[in-house]
Amino acid sequence: MGPMNLMSMSTSDLNVFLDSFDHVFSDCDGVIWAKKPLPGSGEFFERMQQLGKTVHFVSNNSMRTQENYENLFAAANISQGFEKLTIPSTAIAEYLKAINFSKTVFCVTCPETMNVLQSYGFTCKYGPEVGLDLYTNYNKYLEDDTEVGAVVFDSDFNVNLPKMYQAITYLTRPDVLFISGATDRHVPLIPGRVLLGTGIFTDIVSEEANRKPTQLAKPGKLFGEFAMKRAGVTDPSRVLFIGDMIEQDIGLGKATGFKTLLVLTNNTYEDMKAHKSLKPDFYADSLGSLVPVLNKVCLNGNYDG
Repeated sequence: MGPMNLMSMSTSDLNVFLDSFDHVFSDCDGVIWAKKPLPGSGEFFERMQQLGKTVHFVSNNSMRTQENYENLFAAANISQGFEKLTIPSTAIAEYLKAINFSKTVFCVTCPETMNVLQSYGFTCKYGPEVGLDLYTNYNKYLEDDTEVGAVVFDSDFNVNLPKMYQAITYLTRPDVLFISGATDRHVPLIPGRVLLGTGIFTDIVSEEANRKPTQLAKPGKLFGEFAMKRAGVTDPSRVLFIGDMIEQDIGLGKATGFKTLLVLTNNTYEDMKAHKSLKPDFYADSLGSLVPVLNKVCLNGNYDG
């Protein structure tokens, strides 16, 4: 059976759908907001809570500050959104803390991820921002630093060859941890255009170092399980995961055992149908498009759950 269109469901089928989960986990960028809140997104989560569902948020975007996230959630009329949000920087810091990591972290990350790691007490190494003029002098970046015990990639849009050389050098030591945050190979920067993301550089280093990273972002199962733990959820089959990206969002849902809902804000119906391996369980145009459907249940008292 292919993905089911929630907007065309009968009331009885909608009740079956609503009975199939207790918790909603949702992506943020492209689902709740673009540059500003997408119409109806806040009202959708309000309806979910009225129906007795818990609501949590999961994003690959560690680049935003807490203040920026709080402002976006507030603009969408979502209360305590940041408190219910799981992002890679937090997952990485908690993971290192759990294993009592005490060495230096080499960060090929956005500044905010490094700030989070430092707030947990970890020593971070970063850079260089600009390489040497002569390529023949790049052997400088092949010098090891035995204090480095982990290499972390997470949304560094200033990634360059010197950083990649250093990362590969450190990863030649088997005891050095290799951790990946956001792995997005493509990002939706403007409507209708999906462009290259930073995940391609993680893949290059992984191939060159012959090392697979511990994946603490979508679509990694470990990240999904971390989000569940933070939310106090134990049964993945009772979670509905909502996203707008097939590889990252539907990939995470399938890896973790969630039910999945794709909103077609950055993919077309044809894109969804054409994907060779990943198919959502459900789809809709947007969260706002589902509000009238849910209103029939919430306002008319048709829900039996």
